[in-house]
Amino acid sequence: MDDVDRVLFVCRELDVYKIPPRTGAGGHRSGEWRVDDKIFTARCRVMARGQALEIRLEDTTTGDVFGVCPVPRGQLHLVVEPAADSSRNFVVRLEDAASKRHAFVGINFAERSTAFDFSVALSDHEKQLQRADKLQHIEASDDPLAAAAKSLPEAAALYQKQDLALEEGSTIRLAVRRPEGGVAGGFLSRLPVQGGALASPGKGIGLAAPPAPSNGASTAPAAPRAFDPPPSAALQGAPVLPPPASGGEAGWATFD
Repeated sequence: MDDVDRVLFVCRELDVYKIPPRTGAGGHRSGEWRVDDKIFTARCRVMARGQALEIRLEDTTTGDVFGVCPVPRGQLHLVVEPAADSSRNFVVRLEDAASKRHAFVGINFAERSTAFDFSVALSDHEKQLQRADKLQHIEASDDPLAAAAKSLPEAAALYQKQDLALEEGSTIRLAVRRPEGGVAGGFLSRLPVQGGALASPGKGIGLAAPPAPSNGASTAPAAPRAFDPPPSAALQGAPVLPPPASGGEAGWATFD
């Protein structure tokens, strides 16, 4: 797993700025970043391999890496700094792997929720490493339960034995709700019947008769079409007239 690159965060587009030097202890202010100092629009990816973590700024079309910000363990606050006046802007420390030269640039997220996900991805990786170290310490100790109680109290509480037996002389009171009338009824017995009343337990459900036809409408079946044979024609041996031909003389046929 240490040799596998894991993508913790992706932002397809963000703005990268050339920023002025920080003048005071209050931090960088994104309000001082000028529009003319925008370098380009980049894609940001947070990559992790084992314990190593880095932020990559890449070209949105070719994927070429513009700059890399390595995040040493325990030094997140030194290489990634949120802007003092905006939750969508950060200052990251880009470093050249060959010459070890570095430069600070500003990044601007369009959405506040995306900037929040970026910050959470960085902090969660740090917390995951700390938890992994605690688990390794617990496994290597002679008394894992005692070590877990000291390092991870919330996890050790899951393995503590609890006596849930009732004490001598104690009682339990249960409140059971009974249906009205004292007779239990099934689901169908509680369905509404005619008039909106409920059916009595143990009895069937009354169904209303179908409504009578309105405005004198007849419910008789529709009359057959002109060339449809009557239903009993085949049984009585009566001649059946076929539909007229589309062209030429009309032919007649008799079915005996």
